[in-house]
Amino acid sequence: MKRYLIGLIALTVVMVLLAFATKWTGMEFFAPVPVWMLPVATLYFAVAYGVQYWLTVGSMNKHPKAFVQFFLATTVAVLFLHIVVLVGGMLYNPAGGKRFAVGFLVLYVVYTVYMTVALVHHVRNAGMRN
Repeated sequence: MKRYLIGLIALTVVMVLLAFATKWTGMEFFAPVPVWMLPVATLYFAVAYGVQYWLTVGSMNKHPKAFVQFFLATTVAVLFLHIVVLVGGMLYNPAGGKRFAVGFLVLYVVYTVYMTVALVHHVRNAGMRN
């Protein structure tokens, strides 16, 4: 868990810096999106995927046979939460809604890949220990 959190914090710092750099360089594509929206979305993803990983690994340690069902349930719940946040962000700033959605999608892919790779490594290492 500690290794995942260190990687998650490093990824979040990089993504927040990229979000600010995108706004500071005057990238015209994201001009209608307020400066704070993408960094806040990045922090949202860090918290959401940190909690999801913690719950999933805890479930795996307590009930290994129920891991797949729990993982799928948390994935669906977090996906619905992402949709609510995405729609909320688009409604908050209609002028930059589509652009915010693009940034949100990039963050979704990056954090989903990171968590999936970390879970695969965790499952493989747990399998080697048993």
